[in-house]
Amino acid sequence: MLGRSAAPVNALPHHHQRPMLARSIPLGVRMSSTVVTDTDLVAATASPLQLKRPPRPKTTALIGTFAQLAKDPLAFMRMAASHGPITRVCIGTEKLVFLADPDLIHEVLVGRASEMFKDRITQKLNEVMGNGLVTSEGAFWRRQRKLMAPLFSRKQLAGYAGIMAERTEVAIAKWQQGEIRDIHLDSMAITLDIIFRTVFGAEMPPANSHKIAHAIELMMDQFEKELRTWRRFVPDSWLKKGRARAAEAREALDSVVYELIAKKRAAGTGGDDLVSRLLAAKGDDGAVMSDQQVRDEAVTMVVAGHETTALVLTFSTMLLSDNPEVGAKLRAELDEVLGGRTPQLDDMAKLTFTRAVILEAMRLFPPVYVIGRQPENTIGLGGYRIDPDDQLLISQWVLHHDSRWFSEPDAFVPERWLGDLEQTLPNHVYMPFGGGLRVCIGQHFAMMESVLCLATLMQRVELQVVADQSRELSPAVTLRPRHGLQAVVHKR
Repeated sequence: MLGRSAAPVNALPHHHQRPMLARSIPLGVRMSSTVVTDTDLVAATASPLQLKRPPRPKTTALIGTFAQLAKDPLAFMRMAASHGPITRVCIGTEKLVFLADPDLIHEVLVGRASEMFKDRITQKLNEVMGNGLVTSEGAFWRRQRKLMAPLFSRKQLAGYAGIMAERTEVAIAKWQQGEIRDIHLDSMAITLDIIFRTVFGAEMPPANSHKIAHAIELMMDQFEKELRTWRRFVPDSWLKKGRARAAEAREALDSVVYELIAKKRAAGTGGDDLVSRLLAAKGDDGAVMSDQQVRDEAVTMVVAGHETTALVLTFSTMLLSDNPEVGAKLRAELDEVLGGRTPQLDDMAKLTFTRAVILEAMRLFPPVYVIGRQPENTIGLGGYRIDPDDQLLISQWVLHHDSRWFSEPDAFVPERWLGDLEQTLPNHVYMPFGGGLRVCIGQHFAMMESVLCLATLMQRVELQVVADQSRELSPAVTLRPRHGLQAVVHKR
């Protein structure tokens, strides 16, 4: 199979090129990646405190490591993974342990999940989201997950399909032939519109939508500033004004959301929006969620549920423009299945190539490109000692570009997903929605939205990405194009 435009490590692909054929295992062979040695057998019976620390790359002086991480986090993670299945890197007081082996990843996300909690970065998100599913831990998280799981079943989500396609149609109708648009911003606007309507209901006033969106933008902007590498070396006083703005934004957000919750609670249950369903949900003991918990889960769904899908649409658009033969194949499927009408839920089973494009875009550019865990206590992992202050990092970016699992790993080849690849890949080498017990509860929602929105978009317009624009990636909370994505609109 010939490859298509390759996606360089530190930039978006600029033009059509044939990549080198990558070395890989046969895709139909499911295999363990870990070789068990005598040392491993001894380590398995030893006390964790007796084990050695994970190995460190030789060239990891503080200044050099800091510079590499600050300049290109994606390349830095690839470098760390290239040193073996488990690699330790220290940056000041931060202790990072990178995992690049599916068996070790499975042990962390599944086998020993009860001994782990989310990394400090994810925990800090509670300043924005509150104690929702993304940030909560332990027994409380298990209760919330059990309570909310029925709300995200395919059956329950089916009613939102019409909203997804219809709101995309409304947005596209305003586009003009030949104009240049920022597809990233447009995708963000479309998915934000969809998530507001599905979470809060179509009756929410536009003014409230704008207030919530603006507040979340301010809070997330401050959150990302707190994450930047230079943050470790500046006093807290430098961030005082930004933190004050974020606190004011949270107050504004909460005033709107709590008012909406109060109105829905007073009106009684029965609404189709997710907030109404959260209010109606009851635990095994008959208890319902408090207003604060409904607020936290609703804000979590808005924050986590719109940007990730918007990025999938953005990168899919870019890849289809860079590979016109794939775009033609996609539009041929849309013409055959839809014949010009708006896609519906029942069409999804027939839109197999559209789905393959989505899966491949998420492989090359996973919106969530790294996840982290920390052990509660000292443990042994892969024959090494892992301490409670170690941050275990698992990079989807690295795994998705690994030639052990994907032939031509940097090439855009949607056809790879038309066979049995999903069934034959080892667990935890492709996980755009995370993995293990804490896999994204909204993955069915996200896939339905991505397929229906992309199908609607590509049926109505052909988007030609503007040449010679910056394609720098910005790996922050999510992986996004730093300068957006400019494209020319051609109506179909």
